[in-house]
Amino acid sequence: MAELTQKVQITDTATEVSRFNFWVDKQPCWEKCHCPEMIKAECPSTLYQFLPCWEIEGTYCKLDDRGATGKDTSICEVCRVYKKYGNSEPIRIKLFGKGMDTQLKALENIAR
Repeated sequence: MAELTQKVQITDTATEVSRFNFWVDKQPCWEKCHCPEMIKAECPSTLYQFLPCWEIEGTYCKLDDRGATGKDTSICEVCRVYKKYGNSEPIRIKLFGKGMDTQLKALENIAR
């Protein structure tokens, strides 16, 4: 009986996840931008697919070599992915602390 309950819970969870996956029926940003495997493995847009990439702090595209924190969404405004799927809605970051810059800072703190 416990196995049946567990299977039902897993199925319900899988249904919930697919229902809240922003990229269902869309070409994900990492495919549209031809991100290499190394980037896809670390970028939060592949991990948190319930949000579009422009609503996630610290995605690979938002970082630069001048110390960006990943909160600047100006790059998103000109991005073909946002232009196609963003419906011209204002960009607001909704997921903080899960981005690549956050991970790098945590590693820096560990190294100290």
